[in-house]
Amino acid sequence: MSSQGPTTGSVTVAALAGLATGLLVAALLVAGRAPRPRVHEVGTTPSPATTSHSVGPVTVTVPGIVPEPLTVTHTSTPTPRTVTRTVTPSTTSTSSTPPPPTSSTSSTGPRID
Repeated sequence: MSSQGPTTGSVTVAALAGLATGLLVAALLVAGRAPRPRVHEVGTTPSPATTSHSVGPVTVTVPGIVPEPLTVTHTSTPTPRTVTRTVTPSTTSTSSTPPPPTSSTSSTGPRID
């Protein structure tokens, strides 16, 4: 005989047998108990003893509910301001060719001084 450990199949069979035995024992325990009485099967229930004590006047103070401050913000946008200017270009010319530009940026349109 060789000294091998249990195989996966034998471990699975043993585990299933143990589970089945445990379920059978649990079912027999539940079946052997007397059933619990249901609520509608209960006869008369003893009424609890009622005792009353007279109590003097009680003052209950409830703090008033203060509403949170309400903030209303109204913003109005003013109408845009329109400015109209009339520019008249000069018609007098001193030379027939335009002078070369003096700066690196060129301007388009009439010059306003």
